[in-house]
Amino acid sequence: MSPERLAKRARRRRLLALGCLLGLLTWLTLNGAFALRDASEASLDPGGDGGSWTGDYVPALSSRPLRPEVRVWRWEPAQRLANSLAGPVRVGVQVGHLEAGDQPRELASLRTSTGGHWDGVDEVDVNQVVAARLAALLERRGIVVDMLSATVPPGYQADLVLSLHVDANADEDRRGYKSAHFRPARNVLEPLLKLVVDRAMLATGLPDDDRNVSRNMLGYYAFNHRRYRHAVARSTPALIVELGYLSNPADQRLLDDSEALAVALGSGVVDYLRAVGRLP
Repeated sequence: MSPERLAKRARRRRLLALGCLLGLLTWLTLNGAFALRDASEASLDPGGDGGSWTGDYVPALSSRPLRPEVRVWRWEPAQRLANSLAGPVRVGVQVGHLEAGDQPRELASLRTSTGGHWDGVDEVDVNQVVAARLAALLERRGIVVDMLSATVPPGYQADLVLSLHVDANADEDRRGYKSAHFRPARNVLEPLLKLVVDRAMLATGLPDDDRNVSRNMLGYYAFNHRRYRHAVARSTPALIVELGYLSNPADQRLLDDSEALAVALGSGVVDYLRAVGRLP
């Protein structure tokens, strides 16, 4: 074959490869854009059946956690292949302030951060009970759960991370639930995780305390992968939640029902994992 024909064939191959690459990038961009649009437009469905787990720990969740319209078609065999390559679904549950005194040198200033206290109740104890119940619910669905202390393993990776906390305040009238991902969001899935978990938690009857989201929540150390080694990997969606106020009598009654809180959190986690295609 002449050099000219070989050169033409090589050019055609390069053009074909470039076209395939551009097509793939376009598809990925559209998929991400539509997912973000759905997340931003999604709202609570007051007539839906989502948000609760029955006594035998079987989720009774809506089959359509976000908008009902299918915006981007997902080829099921490709989704199954992607999930098999990703391995088992893994969720990290951080017990806020647990073993804070063991923080590494880079986080030495947090060794005395033992959490809220009110009327003989310690925040970390509430966090532990809710975390244990949540882990049990998720494990019943075959999800691998890593229970994390205040110190996160360097570059920890999972399908998502929830950091569990409760609040206390001298103003006993202050109450409600709030959450935050790192600001700015470290990946495109963190806003979706917040949306779905918030929806499940607010269905418990806790009021929305979003106006009291603090700077520490928006810059939570365990999500600050640029500053600390002991932080969740950037690619892992992560959310810190404040489940209510120990100092408010109404919230305290809800916090006493750790099962209900775990069920709500578990519903949000499962809805999120379904939305991103990690669970059927």
